[in-house]
Amino acid sequence: MVLPFHDALLAATFASNPDMNRRTPRTAARILAVSLALSLSLTPLSIAGPSAAADSGSARQKLKELQSAQEKLRAEKSKSASNVNALQATEADVQASLASLRANVESEASLLEDSRRAVTAAEAREQEALAQEATAAAELEQLNADIKEQVRLAFIAGSSVPDDPIEYLAEDSLTEASRKRVFRNANATSGADAAEHYRTIQNDLRIAREAAAAASAEATAKRAEVETRLAKLQDAQAAQEAYADQVADRIANAYAEAAGLEALEPALAEQIKGQQQALDSALASEREAAAARARAAGARTTSGRPSGSGGSVSPVGEGSIVAVGGIRVHRDIADSLAALLNAAAADGIHLSGGGYRDSAGQIATRRNNCGTSNYAIYEMPSSSCRPPTARPGSSMHERGLAIDFSQNGRVLNRGSSAFSWLKANAANYGFYNLPSEPWHWS
Repeated sequence: MVLPFHDALLAATFASNPDMNRRTPRTAARILAVSLALSLSLTPLSIAGPSAAADSGSARQKLKELQSAQEKLRAEKSKSASNVNALQATEADVQASLASLRANVESEASLLEDSRRAVTAAEAREQEALAQEATAAAELEQLNADIKEQVRLAFIAGSSVPDDPIEYLAEDSLTEASRKRVFRNANATSGADAAEHYRTIQNDLRIAREAAAAASAEATAKRAEVETRLAKLQDAQAAQEAYADQVADRIANAYAEAAGLEALEPALAEQIKGQQQALDSALASEREAAAARARAAGARTTSGRPSGSGGSVSPVGEGSIVAVGGIRVHRDIADSLAALLNAAAADGIHLSGGGYRDSAGQIATRRNNCGTSNYAIYEMPSSSCRPPTARPGSSMHERGLAIDFSQNGRVLNRGSSAFSWLKANAANYGFYNLPSEPWHWS
């Protein structure tokens, strides 16, 4: 805290010169006049431009509100994408969801980098402001010492200045008379010049301190913003990775479905494999890009390690499987299937198809695509296999709870009369369709 200059000046001068306590009143008045002349010049300058600052603040606030609205919209789109069921949605919907989640991660990574650059800039401004504050404080301290020395010299040389009693008595007060006499003195003039410089430096110091405090607060806020942005990026990556696991499960199930259709519809089986290979390639690219972004941003990522729902799934035993209308299913759904087949036949729709599949084929496929250990075969997430491969027992077919319906020896498509009938009636018997596969009901 800077004391009023004239008080500090007189205190320092009298303290360092004991003889001043024995000076005459007229000599003391001369010293007081020098102090008052200096203090008259020390009124702080006001900072101009409040209107411009207000306009700038309003523009920044509007930009911040716009960015916040855009971020909220992007987050909502990402949340909606995460809610798309990767196992049941169409290929187009899955691809769109992957794209939305990728865009969200990329935006969050970009915002994190912006925040980090803002921290660097804010810290640079903070250091610059602190340096300016230190410079102004040092200059003010030196100027204080110089002015005190001028006052001391003026006091010593005070007796050489002739007094004018007539003019002295004509003034309204002793202070005014002393002020006029001091300003006629060359030393007092020099002191006034020094006081003007003192006022400037004092104002510079005040501004520098305010700037340093503001820069420090800004740097602190920017560092907190980086932490917030990093957390948001990590959340976006987690959502992207979780959805990627769902897509991997979808691919794995589709490959298993294709394997089950090879004997009946080899062309359709190859078509399914081709679609899943394209999706698998896109998924692998997504994960590689996400890992690269995470490394560049310095954020954690779950890529490159097992994810998704691990744990083994036990296939059902043969003793739980029964035949209904030539379709082998788990006994728990046998009555429902029989009722559905009878109702369809009554409406002229004759259904056949395949239900239960032994897990031996899936075990062999897992051994080939995932590894030969028990963990690799039975527990490792499907997304860790290449191509993604469902765990033995995870398929509804391996549990006898799914049926691939066919009509007149052909697997159903959306144009089949049997599909139309099932779409309208299957739910009444507890069967539901996998939208991406019109023949698959479970």
